[in-house]
Amino acid sequence: MIKIVIADDNEILLEQIVKGLKQNQEIEIVGIAKNGQEELDYIKQFCPDVVITDIEMPKMTGVEVIEIAKDFENPPEFIVITGGASSEIMKKLYSLPIRNIFSKPLEIQRIIDEIEKTKVVEIPKERVKTLVEEKSLFRKIKQFFNK
Repeated sequence: MIKIVIADDNEILLEQIVKGLKQNQEIEIVGIAKNGQEELDYIKQFCPDVVITDIEMPKMTGVEVIEIAKDFENPPEFIVITGGASSEIMKKLYSLPIRNIFSKPLEIQRIIDEIEKTKVVEIPKERVKTLVEEKSLFRKIKQFFNK
C-alpha cells in the first residue's frame, strides 16, 4: 500500500485528485491538507510514501514544506503541482529532492503513473497464499510487472 498526503488550497482540484487516486487499490490517502502547515503536520503524523503538493498555499508554501521534510528520517517523495511558478521558484524546486512537477490543469492518470513508479508494491502474505491456492501467482506477478 502506498500512503499519500495531498495538499492544495483549491478544493475542486483536491476533490479531483482524491477521486482519481481512489481508483487505485494500492493507494491509501492518509491526509488531505488545504495549507502547508496541515500538510507538514500530516507528513509528521503519517510518514507517507508520497506527498502531492501545490506550491502556493496559505500558512506555508509547498517549497517550504519540502525544505523541512527532506531532512526527516524517512522523507516522502514529493510530486509538485503548480499553476505556473516563477523561474526563481522553479530553480529552487530543481535543487530539492522532488519526484516530478506537473502543471495545472492536471491529468490525474499521469500522477497515478508517477506514484506507481515510486515504490514496489508489497503483496500482503494472506493475499499471496490466496494467489498460490488459485495457482495463478506467476500470472498475477507477470501482469503486475508488465503494467
